[in-house]
Amino acid sequence: MATSITAGTIIDGAEAGAGVAEAPRVFPLAAARARLKALIAAGGRAGLARGRWGLEREGLRVEADGRPALTPHPFGPEERAITVDFAEAQAELITSPCASPEAAWAELGEAHRRLRARLGAELFWPLSLPGRWDEPERLGPAEFGGRPEYAAARAYRAELLRRHGRARQAISGVHYNFSFDAELLAALRRADGATGSEREWRDGIYFGVMRNFLRHQHVFNALWGMSPPEDEAFWQDLRAAAGGESRAEADRCAGVISSVRLSPLGYGLAPAVAEALGVDFSSLGGYVERLGAAVRSGGVLAHEREFYSPVRPKTVAGGAGEEKNEAGASLRRLARDGVDYLEFRVFDLDSFEANGVGLEALRFFHVLVLASLLRPAEFIGAGERAELAERWRWSTLCGGRWCECRPSPGAAGEREILPLLEFMAEIAAQLPPGYAAAVAAARERWAGRRDRPLDRWRRLVAATPGGALAAGLALARAQAAADAPAARGAE
Repeated sequence: MATSITAGTIIDGAEAGAGVAEAPRVFPLAAARARLKALIAAGGRAGLARGRWGLEREGLRVEADGRPALTPHPFGPEERAITVDFAEAQAELITSPCASPEAAWAELGEAHRRLRARLGAELFWPLSLPGRWDEPERLGPAEFGGRPEYAAARAYRAELLRRHGRARQAISGVHYNFSFDAELLAALRRADGATGSEREWRDGIYFGVMRNFLRHQHVFNALWGMSPPEDEAFWQDLRAAAGGESRAEADRCAGVISSVRLSPLGYGLAPAVAEALGVDFSSLGGYVERLGAAVRSGGVLAHEREFYSPVRPKTVAGGAGEEKNEAGASLRRLARDGVDYLEFRVFDLDSFEANGVGLEALRFFHVLVLASLLRPAEFIGAGERAELAERWRWSTLCGGRWCECRPSPGAAGEREILPLLEFMAEIAAQLPPGYAAAVAAARERWAGRRDRPLDRWRRLVAATPGGALAAGLALARAQAAADAPAARGAE
């Protein structure tokens, strides 16, 4: 049975809306609708469905019993579409920039087929967290064939291992890269009556999208988060590496955690780290200054890539060779060239999708990004930042449901979430049919009338002899078998 996320419903015998202090914020539906109408009048309707999409999927190669594989990565360092992430057994599949999420998803599927064709008896593990952790030393940092030109990449991974521990680096997910269509931005600039520097305006638009996405991230987490703790040895290693506050929260919520990966124990910024960095996404200049200062100090971050924000601004221009491993290099390029696209880091692996992510999730997410573009993008002050941090914890540690750790967003959250979903349905009506269906399905999930991937997974684990490990291996075998005919045809 699906779990209701809506405030006021009865969950585990407790009323989700009980005792929740209402915040004064509401979703600015009228203003968002007016901006959408102005954009369409300015000729921007077609651009809503356009842009550039790129996907990156990480995942562990495992032996038939679920232990991390000990074999070398099956492709050379020159293969850019199928490379390695942190570990030698942790593959990363990367698409080129594509003209639609469907095209990016199809290209990602082809990369999966190529990888699985090289795995032999090994499997590509379908979940974000490892299924077995009784021999953690099996998961060693990537070696890049020992080639000297990759010395900086090996040194960077050694530093990650020292600073963050092996368990955290073993977590996998999907990154979603996106840039808006140039004609859409031009129409929005006309609709807004913007003047002055086009680049400064564009940077401001992207930073506004990031602020608004942070306002609504918890909705996506609650609907699609899927990295619950399963293997006890892995969970204890991850706990040991976490700060005291995060560890205590995790212990209180252990029975309902839906997304370890997106929580402070995974790749969510721990409260103390976020406070020390002080990055508020107000402007490009402030972002570069604060993050650069943190990297130069070397205390909180050794490299800007360790800023594990749910969303990060990126520039297309890149340095040659190993420059990307130099601390501060990407920040200097960002300051020089401005924002070209955004990297969203909030997709847990969907174990029921052979690509690790499904088209429905990608389409819903695109509409969420468009909603983040069109609603007013006020700066986030200290009070709102604290509220958003609570909602983030609720959507990951508390599983997007009632638990003893903290209540749901309650009526205060519903005043923002339900109008947001309503506005998303209005945006989706301007897009190809699959988008409206994706938003409608999400609204059903929010109301508890449709399963989330997490609900399906928990039901499968409960019904599988051998639990989560056996269920994960069965899914991995089924995905390998489904890919095998296509892989043979490609050869």
